[in-house]
Amino acid sequence: MAKSSSLSTLFGNAVCEDFMAFIEDEKSLGVSREVCDALDFSSDATQVGGITAALNRIEPGHSPKVVLADITKSIDPESDITRLVRKMGHENTLIILGSSNDVGEFRKMIALGAKDYLVKPLTVEILKDAIENVDRQSQAIQAAQSGKLTVLVGVRGGVGATTIATNLAWIMANEEKLPTALLDMDLHFGTTTLSLDIETGGGFREALENPHRLDKLFLDSAIVKDGDRLAVLGTEEPIDELVDITEESIDALIGEISQDYNQVIVDLPRHLLPTQGALLASADTVILVSDQSLAGIRDINRITQAMTTLQTKGRILKVVSRVGSDRAAQVSKADFERGLNEAVDYVIPEDAKSLTICANAGKAIGEVAGKTAIAKVLRELSAAVSGYEKPQKKGLFTLVSGGKKKKEVGHKT
Repeated sequence: MAKSSSLSTLFGNAVCEDFMAFIEDEKSLGVSREVCDALDFSSDATQVGGITAALNRIEPGHSPKVVLADITKSIDPESDITRLVRKMGHENTLIILGSSNDVGEFRKMIALGAKDYLVKPLTVEILKDAIENVDRQSQAIQAAQSGKLTVLVGVRGGVGATTIATNLAWIMANEEKLPTALLDMDLHFGTTTLSLDIETGGGFREALENPHRLDKLFLDSAIVKDGDRLAVLGTEEPIDELVDITEESIDALIGEISQDYNQVIVDLPRHLLPTQGALLASADTVILVSDQSLAGIRDINRITQAMTTLQTKGRILKVVSRVGSDRAAQVSKADFERGLNEAVDYVIPEDAKSLTICANAGKAIGEVAGKTAIAKVLRELSAAVSGYEKPQKKGLFTLVSGGKKKKEVGHKT
């Protein structure tokens, strides 16, 4: 939320641009004034009079970004809310303050066009959180509009989720030519920077712990570039220091970074799943990576079931990794899919030789082993996530109808 709330005038009515509250009772007025002072809003942002005063003050096309309207003395609250929503427009946010602590009342307010419903007695904590939540939602929407967010989770340790995340980001940036950001959320033992042979950034932890300070300059100080199009955020924090990663800090970070990068790849350690429901819910794609084991079946099913309660907007891709002659699977593919009650989406073959070369060189698979089977599957997965379509080469065989199409590699439906 912007820390200024300048007054603008239209038709003789001055309004604060960021926030205004129209409230009936003295206690709620005091709470609103305290919150406005804490958020550096204008002293004129809190007004006496409830939703009737809001209707008189706000004109179409000239509304504060957020309005808190008290309906406790309204004779016809439903009609008043409908009129106020129309005046404010869909790009602004209406929060209703009422006295009925009833789920049905909440749903009615939302159906009429309000974004939130608060119940008296109003407190500083409740109002401040409601206002800041509008900002968090705006950042999430902005991220969704300006780029694609992909979250990778290794449901078991050592299944190669970080390797997949790193190489997907490299492919998007270097082969698909898309501005891409890679976030390694394992702040103590992450290996994305090590895999690409780049230094860890000095400001990643600070950015997470101080989301209110995030801006382009701050973010640029935390980013390490690998080439022209790939930005990497990773760190190696002391193992005896706990870093608090909140939903708010991740929302703010992704909202800021998505303004400059078309693709955002997040490598999320599974131990952070309980605290990052909002991140999973806002992702365009969640990739669950597992080995072909009984424990993998259990954990994919558990995570998928948990995600159904988050109203996840995107798709879930199920990927089996580290499968092949170099590494025997614990269960057959048929039994694995039977345990999931559906087919896996992609199978990443084991390629110890290529991965060893990449690890020693500090390079992506596409750089040193671009023609291998594992590289082909990763390219296919990358295109499915980013929406990239490889330009068709014009030549003799593309002009002849009925030509043979290459067999797809890796994608299993």
